[in-house]
Amino acid sequence: MESLQEEIKAQLAELESFKMEYANARLECNTADERANILASEVIGLEEKASEHLWLNLMVHQSHLIHSLSSLLLNKCS
Repeated sequence: MESLQEEIKAQLAELESFKMEYANARLECNTADERANILASEVIGLEEKASEHLWLNLMVHQSHLIHSLSSLLLNKCS
């Protein structure tokens, strides 16, 4: 009878250990999910900044082209 009680105690201890490992794994997964969401937000922000930067560069180049074309036309017409 005593060995049965000891086996039950051992199994309960093993179950408790498993529950703790499971809880720790869940915490790690939740932390990883949070970090992934943060990184995704950072990537989106960087993409938006890069897109704005490219758009501004395009506008600057377009402005230079318009200025160059205007100069050429004015020189031709003079």
